[in-house]
Amino acid sequence: MANVKWDKSSGWDLPSDFSMPTAREIEVDLALGSDSWQSLLTDRPSRVPPPSGRHAIVVGGSMAGLLAARVLADHFDRVTIVDRDRLPVQAKFRDGVPQSRHLHALLKRGLNVLEELFPGLESELLGAEAVRLTGTDFLRMSAAGWARRFEGPPLIAASRELIEWSVRSRTLQHPRVSVLEEQDVVGLVLSPDGSAVGGVQIRARGAHRLSNENATLCGELVIDAGGRSSRAPEWLASVGFSKPQETVINSFLGYASCVFAPAPGFHADWKVLMLGDKPPSMPRAGALFPIEGNRWMVTLAGYARDYPPTDTAGFMEFARSLRSDILYRTIKDAEPLSRISGFRTTLNQRRHFESLARWPERFVVVGDAACAFNPVYGQGMSVAAMTAIALKQSLAEHVERRGLSDLTGFARRMQRMVAKTSQGAWVIATGADARYPSTEGRQPRFVDRIMHAYLDRVIEVSMQDPTVNEAFLRVVHLLDAPTALFRPAVAKRALAGVPRPIVDPPTRTRQPVLRTAKGGAV
Repeated sequence: MANVKWDKSSGWDLPSDFSMPTAREIEVDLALGSDSWQSLLTDRPSRVPPPSGRHAIVVGGSMAGLLAARVLADHFDRVTIVDRDRLPVQAKFRDGVPQSRHLHALLKRGLNVLEELFPGLESELLGAEAVRLTGTDFLRMSAAGWARRFEGPPLIAASRELIEWSVRSRTLQHPRVSVLEEQDVVGLVLSPDGSAVGGVQIRARGAHRLSNENATLCGELVIDAGGRSSRAPEWLASVGFSKPQETVINSFLGYASCVFAPAPGFHADWKVLMLGDKPPSMPRAGALFPIEGNRWMVTLAGYARDYPPTDTAGFMEFARSLRSDILYRTIKDAEPLSRISGFRTTLNQRRHFESLARWPERFVVVGDAACAFNPVYGQGMSVAAMTAIALKQSLAEHVERRGLSDLTGFARRMQRMVAKTSQGAWVIATGADARYPSTEGRQPRFVDRIMHAYLDRVIEVSMQDPTVNEAFLRVVHLLDAPTALFRPAVAKRALAGVPRPIVDPPTRTRQPVLRTAKGGAV
């Protein structure tokens, strides 16, 4: 902002250090609906007048927030997304999504939901050079060995930046959706009787921060999609509600990722390479996925604090140490296109908002703010999409019964639906993490050990049995609940006997070589 000297003969009595706002600051101030000059010329905190028509507020502009905003736009006259970042206009990294430098994929359930909310989105992603994958594209080694190349649910592989940018672009094309950038949400605003949330307190950050004062943004419904760093428990406590109990399960997994260009002339009959860990003796894993631009995203992971290094030599040596050296041999002649990025914020965290005795009306917490998973399992975006569909259905049912003018009871029901929607993914992620003795927050009980033994058998058999493989992949893709693996047709095959392990990586056409009981090949 440029300092301005004033001619006092004009009659304006302004402070000597008063400075003119930039065009961007005026834009943000107008977006808040406040009187710009009055807010600049007085010391009182600004208040945003209630907007015309029904107004919904979404805290956080990542995947969960964008999808919630798209659903709300079908019912509210105006939807405002409030985010602390300046959102990029292209598919680029932003500070609020540090995990975007690592491996992401859209599971089949998530892809189905995105296509429902944004018809044609899959074609747009493919047009931007995202990669459509099917089961035979995967060369996969699990704890039980190599897997046959079965068909499976298709999924989309791309960078997180491209996926989120595509969803953000489509969401912001909706005439009822707008975004307030570089704004921190610092608290909730309650109704006069204290029973409902009527808005949020916001404070400008960065270049928009003129002072430490807060502004009030009013709305009929507030959705918190602020991610792992959400302050919802503290916001609730500050206005007289209880903080929720939390369940935290930490396997101390860390990973490191780098983008590569394939070596000239490279050819393989697979597109995806996945080398799994083998708990508890082998805590290391690695994966290579294609992403847009004819590039590879390579992620190495280590459980139980066996973190992969972020220097080139250490990264390559870690890749060489995996249960097969095929990933190392694939990337040793490839060209690194990015620096190696590490990430260790991988604990599973569940905030039990649904169990609180008192809950404010018109406030819902979704996404990682409510339930965050170890991201190595690739569930986050798909669970966010599933929650958006639950929001769509729940809101439509409520509006049909009571209309939008009376949201009594909706927030409580929706919060319970958020917990229900994330349950399957939670069981998968925490069950896998609990296999390491060093995992904190949950040690396997007797029943857990029985379940782990059964699931180990399911995974082993799924490597070679098409029926069990289909059931297993449908659970992985969040199409079915984990209980589907206990259906008689699956259990009978899983318990009938474990097939001999596959010796060499299977191709699309060659029959796999099996290992005999004495360790030889047949």
